[in-house]
Amino acid sequence: MPGSHDVTMTTVLPAERGSQLPVARDTARNGAFEWSFLGLFAILLALVTARHEMWRDELLAWLVVRDNLSLFDLFHVIRYEGHPALWYLVLYIPSHISWNPASMQVINYLFAVSEAWLILSARKLHWSVRALTIFSYFVFFQYGVIARNYMLSTLLLTAAARALLGERQHRKLAIIFLALAINTHIHAIPIAAALAIWAFGYAKLHRWNDACKLFHDKEFWIAFLVLMTSVATAYFTVRPPADQNYLLKDIESHSLPYNFLLAEGRAWKALLPISPAFLPAGLREQIAPMGHPSATASGFSLALFLLVAGALRGSQARCFFILAFTLELITMAVTVGDPPMRHLGMLFDIFIIALLIDAYTVSDKPARAWFPRPVASGAILGILTFQALAAIYASGQDWKRPFSEAKEVSSWLKQQGLDKNPLVVDHHGIAVVGYLERPSAYFINCKCLGSYVVYDSRVDPNKKLSLGDLSSARGNSALPVILVYDKLSEADVHSFGLVEIHSFASKAIVPEETFTVYEQEHP
Repeated sequence: MPGSHDVTMTTVLPAERGSQLPVARDTARNGAFEWSFLGLFAILLALVTARHEMWRDELLAWLVVRDNLSLFDLFHVIRYEGHPALWYLVLYIPSHISWNPASMQVINYLFAVSEAWLILSARKLHWSVRALTIFSYFVFFQYGVIARNYMLSTLLLTAAARALLGERQHRKLAIIFLALAINTHIHAIPIAAALAIWAFGYAKLHRWNDACKLFHDKEFWIAFLVLMTSVATAYFTVRPPADQNYLLKDIESHSLPYNFLLAEGRAWKALLPISPAFLPAGLREQIAPMGHPSATASGFSLALFLLVAGALRGSQARCFFILAFTLELITMAVTVGDPPMRHLGMLFDIFIIALLIDAYTVSDKPARAWFPRPVASGAILGILTFQALAAIYASGQDWKRPFSEAKEVSSWLKQQGLDKNPLVVDHHGIAVVGYLERPSAYFINCKCLGSYVVYDSRVDPNKKLSLGDLSSARGNSALPVILVYDKLSEADVHSFGLVEIHSFASKAIVPEETFTVYEQEHP
């Protein structure tokens, strides 16, 4: 009525028609919720990112791109990195405008905020699921704060899922997003494949007898050809070179079933990211063993996997989750064997996409959950709450103590006027070179000069410091040699003619990047 106040209405969809949680349809309230939480996310992420001190694996990509002007040279080097080219290409122009690596953090920050928006704007997901998801350990900290290619991969996969869902689908755009995601990380390939199989295959079938009709579907073939071309492109950028480095030796020493059980036994940490250090000693060896499979760990991962699969109400989301999870574990078994936490986050990406599919797909038949609705909702919210608590803890630790001492070391060297001296580091000192914005340093592990280490057969992580390293680094320079290295014994300090000039007792989160600075003034 004229002059009356606007009245907003909230509609709750039946549980059997989509999401496992109630769905709010109030546009005005949803808009305020989305912008409020996006603003909170952006502010908190900016604060933690500004505090974060990047480590070797972050700055290695920056230095590789910075010091390879030719794309041919760049593509040659990244074969040793084991990652496709897209993240490096994103960094290409910024790294040649300025050597300041903070540009990489800004880029990753923008990707993280975009990912948060894609999740928050998915209004068929309950508000609590959306809020907890953006503040989860992997979205906020592991991929949002730590600047690597994982956030770009997550963003593109989520964007593809959003393009395939909702009343107005953008299926051609989804194909482009999936093709790009494949070229961000090898572990994005199984997720992209599962999404494509679901969207361009399974979701189109009313019954299995219709499968043959897909071979006459033009869209199916376009998607297949584009994605296979993208996979081929990714392969040619990461195919193992003839002088492959030592990093593959542990993978090749075990069988594929052994590596699969190893990866599957770690999978529970993708949903409940907790450091084994927080587990009791007896339990730690059972569910988080070091370097070998465990029946208990495998069973625990399987139980969590089945819990999530059963909590999804729709068959489409459940099929995607099972297929993507299985393909991802196989890929991890082939490529890394024992996946670190950063790789396990790809399994959490599958969880996010499965929730989106579950919320937006409406089956012709009533959905059949494996568990009662309170159990299903409690399982989803319980996992996401644990994720948020893990993100708070990790961010708090990163705020209190440095992730790496590399930034602190480089700042101290600049203050002392030692940043131009001949510099000797091992491969853990790559981040120091990046923060110093130096053109080169001498690396002990390859006995070579450069700004980074190419992980070819020359590299040996066990190579120790020698007098020859200090002499080679000095060259014709009249300035004293500076060694940034692990703590040396008094005998080594004396034999190398070194003087300890500074030690950083800040207890870095990455223990290998706790440094001591030495000077060799008179060789």
